Amino acid sequence: MKRWIALLLLITMFVWLIAGCGAKGTESAENTPAADPSTQEEAAPATEETDYTGVKIGMLFDNTMIAQGWHKEQADSIFRALEELGMDQETQLLAVENIIAGTPDVESTIVQMVDEGCNLIIGTSSGYVTSFETAAATYPDVYFLEFEGAQADNLTPYTMWDIEAIFMLGYGAALMSEGNEMGFIAPFPQASVVRAVDAWAAGAKAANPEATVQVMWANSWFDPAAEKECANALLNAGVRCIGYYGSTTAVAAACEESGAYCTGFAAELHDAAPNAILNTFEWNWTPIYVQAITNAATGAWTSDTMVIGMAEDGARIRQWNASVMPEEVIAQCDEMYEMIKNGEYVVLEGPVMDNQGNQIKAEGETFTLEELTDCSFLLDNIIGSLT
Repeated sequence: MKRWIALLLLITMFVWLIAGCGAKGTESAENTPAADPSTQEEAAPATEETDYTGVKIGMLFDNTMIAQGWHKEQADSIFRALEELGMDQETQLLAVENIIAGTPDVESTIVQMVDEGCNLIIGTSSGYVTSFETAAATYPDVYFLEFEGAQADNLTPYTMWDIEAIFMLGYGAALMSEGNEMGFIAPFPQASVVRAVDAWAAGAKAANPEATVQVMWANSWFDPAAEKECANALLNAGVRCIGYYGSTTAVAAACEESGAYCTGFAAELHDAAPNAILNTFEWNWTPIYVQAITNAATGAWTSDTMVIGMAEDGARIRQWNASVMPEEVIAQCDEMYEMIKNGEYVVLEGPVMDNQGNQIKAEGETFTLEELTDCSFLLDNIIGSLT
């Protein structure tokens, strides 16, 4: 009961902070059934005529919605989607925090969401996969959307084609690195994280064929002390440029103190490290949430994986730090960015070798979305292992 009371207070706070007093009101969607998944049609675009009053969203987070990085950008994305569609956050969104994957809380929260009228339930963690599969089978009239999850008639996975934007961070970092030895600090060797490490290392290699990337695992999604320890280990070994996947300021602060450079992931790091941060990757899930809500509202649900990337402004990077990066380096980064957007350069196109000497892709071959979603190799210029 305390969790739900706290949730209501948190939602109220977000309504005032993010939506302001101008949110459009709609009648409550509680106890309104979702369109029957068996009558699905092709996905329809959002239009002014689309009626969203029958959609109520349940959303599960495995941390707080205000936690910098992944969770905040997921929360910001759903708030933007609701505002874009003219939906009411108070009556059409039920967001629950700190629901840890693999615990009974996942199943019990889904049951409570359904009982409270939610007919579109979103899971922001790939760790919910088993629970969402079970729930989708149990509630065939409810739509389920889960990050890199499974598929069923009413269960759809979503993900980000993020390798191009992350590649750009590694590319810019290598251009700014004083030597060939670079580093990367990441939370866990989970597939989407491994994919990010590979993309960053590929960017570094494109800028400097001699670049190597030492990967270090913090073994936590949020542990500033462990991340700082990893950063100091790399810095003490002479690394002057570090890639980072996480949501704390620890790595950026360590680089700032040492006069080194780093790239960030989702969290705003410029204030913490104005002379160290080169650029930051960020997620924008709003286009996927808008389409998923529209599909639920119109009955045009599809189980095909929903994916967006740099072209859809989903995976994106912020501005290069002009206060520390020379104009010619930024121009070189901008040129590569345009080449990727125009299809003149294909990120992670074969030949691709892993750091165990295995050929992953032959000359000219590219990766499928399924292969990247299940990424389990480290590129040949990466020093380290998946343990």
